Amino acid sequence: MQTIPRNPLAFTSLGSLLGSGLLLAGLAVRSWSAGTLNKSRELTVVGPYSLVRNPLYVGSFLMMMGFCILCRDWPTMLFVAGPMSYLYWKQVRFEENKLSRLFPMQWSDYIKTTPRFIPLRLNRAVLGGWSMFEWQRNREYQAIVASLCGVAAVWLWFVLRTAV
Repeated sequence: MQTIPRNPLAFTSLGSLLGSGLLLAGLAVRSWSAGTLNKSRELTVVGPYSLVRNPLYVGSFLMMMGFCILCRDWPTMLFVAGPMSYLYWKQVRFEENKLSRLFPMQWSDYIKTTPRFIPLRLNRAVLGGWSMFEWQRNREYQAIVASLCGVAAVWLWFVLRTAV
C-alpha cells in the first residue's frame, strides 16, 4: 500500500493542522533564534537563548516532525527522530564545548540557569535582542525558502497520489 501524504493546506484535518503547525512553530523558533544569535562574537543569552541553550535545534526538530506528520510515513518519522536526535546531541555537545572555551566566565553561569532544549520558565530577557540584520547574516531566509519548497513538494505528492 502506498503512502498518501496529508495535504499541508487542508486546515480542516487535524493531522494537517498538527504537521503544518509544528512546521510553522519550528520556523518561528528558528527565525527568532537566528535574529538573536551573534555567532562566536558574544554568548547570546537573550531572546530564545534565555529559555534554552539550543533553540535553533529545537526549531529544526519541530520542523522535521511537522514534515514527517505531513508525509504520514511513521517508519520514516522513527528513522528521522532517532538518528537526528543522536546527531543533534553530538553537534550540541561539540558546540557547547566550543562556547565554554570561547566564553569561560559566562558559560558556567549560563548553563546553571538555562536548560539545553526544554524551557522551564519565562523571563524578561526573552523579549530582547532580535535584529533583522542578524537574521539575514545568519541566512535564516534559507530555512523559509527550503520549507516552502518542502510544503510545495508534499502538496504536489498529495495531489498526484489522490488523483490516481
